[in-house]
Amino acid sequence: MKTKTKLELDDLNKSNVWTITASELNQMIIDAKKKREEYVENEKHYMNIIKTVFDIQYLNREESAKIAQLEDAHYEVFSTSDEGTNNAIAIRKHPIKKVTDLTLENIQHLEAFEVLELISRNMGTGWKGLPLAIQDIIESAFFVDCTVMPAVTMHKAGGIIDRRKDDGYEVLEIMRGTWLEGIFMKPKPKVEKVHIDYSIDDAEDGRRKRRKKDADIDDEFDDDDVDDELDEIEEEEEDMDDEELKRLDGEDDDELDDEELDENDIQIEDIDAIDDIDDED
Repeated sequence: MKTKTKLELDDLNKSNVWTITASELNQMIIDAKKKREEYVENEKHYMNIIKTVFDIQYLNREESAKIAQLEDAHYEVFSTSDEGTNNAIAIRKHPIKKVTDLTLENIQHLEAFEVLELISRNMGTGWKGLPLAIQDIIESAFFVDCTVMPAVTMHKAGGIIDRRKDDGYEVLEIMRGTWLEGIFMKPKPKVEKVHIDYSIDDAEDGRRKRRKKDADIDDEFDDDDVDDELDEIEEEEEDMDDEELKRLDGEDDDELDDEELDENDIQIEDIDAIDDIDDED
């Protein structure tokens, strides 16, 4: 199976789009346009993702003044297939110049020293002067510690600055009169998101259901349970006395018939005795 080694336009999302350069994006667009129908159908979707990170303009190579203007604004200009009268594309990655440019997506692709530099440009507000929303964005990707104390104490040998640096933190120092605000920052470990596919093949699902049903039936009619019931019946039969067994076998019926016959004989004898008395009279 061939392994995909580079991103394609279809692979981009609002997180990984920050990882590519203007040159790589240009090549992705060229490759995608080779499948023209697919590109036209999905162009709006692609642009919605790309424009969160890049500015794009199409232009004509002959417009040298405009090209120079765009390059001064940090655009990169590439030749491209004709877009009407245009045969070039200008691409610029959004610069992150201030803390308000930070997002949950782009913060994942910055280094600690870059974030501290943005904070240092934020009119000296330091860490606690940042809006809580910006603090939350930064802390989604970095461990942050902020301490304010006398500069002498902060810088003493083996003090907090030395200890934080030994722990891998980057340090930003902001003077507060004779005191010093120290902002310490280091990246959190990257956590890879694992996608679990819970879909089950219909045929396999059917087999599993059938196996479960059979197991339920086996549980309901367990052979051991049946054997136990038979044993109980046999024990009950052993506990019965001979007369009970005879009654079950029908012997009592014969005895009852004999007793009825004896009663009939007595009745006949009584009748004969009465007849004899009548004759004597």
